[in-house]
Amino acid sequence: MNEIGADFALEADQAVSERPSEANLMEVFSAERGRLKRIVAGMGLNASDGEDVLQDVSIQVLKQAGAFESRQNCVRWLIKVTVNRCLMEHRSRKTFHRQAREILRRRQETKGAAKAAVEKAIVAEELEMVRESLREMDDSLLAPMVLQYFCDLNSTEVGQVLGLNPSTVRGRLREGRMILAKRLLERGVGL
Repeated sequence: MNEIGADFALEADQAVSERPSEANLMEVFSAERGRLKRIVAGMGLNASDGEDVLQDVSIQVLKQAGAFESRQNCVRWLIKVTVNRCLMEHRSRKTFHRQAREILRRRQETKGAAKAAVEKAIVAEELEMVRESLREMDDSLLAPMVLQYFCDLNSTEVGQVLGLNPSTVRGRLREGRMILAKRLLERGVGL
């Protein structure tokens, strides 16, 4: 072997011996743990979340054994992975809070929709009771009520249509309202 080849082999052996092994990577991680904790705290995570982040980083260290040229590259990589893992933690929290707000909003809408459906059913039931009560009413009382409340005619106009005096129309309207109110109260519809 010539001198150049021997020097190259010697440099290659030194480079391999300087390359951190799995055990050395864990030593680097342990040595840099304080710095990594400060990074986690600086990224705004509490202690328990910080421990979770560092645990994930340590798992990544075990997966990356032998992948680094030097200790300095390993430290850079540890810092980069720690920062990225902290950012992922913040993103997952934002997503969680966004989803929680969406669930609460939908729940409120569902309650509102259910409440609206119940109210709609009650109104429909009450409307049917009013219709039944109107069907049972005498025609002499029903005609003025229909013309006044459904056709928006005043008592003079209703009197002209029915051939009655306006005061007679007002008397029949009052009597019809009283009878209708009594029947609706008997059926449980509150006015």
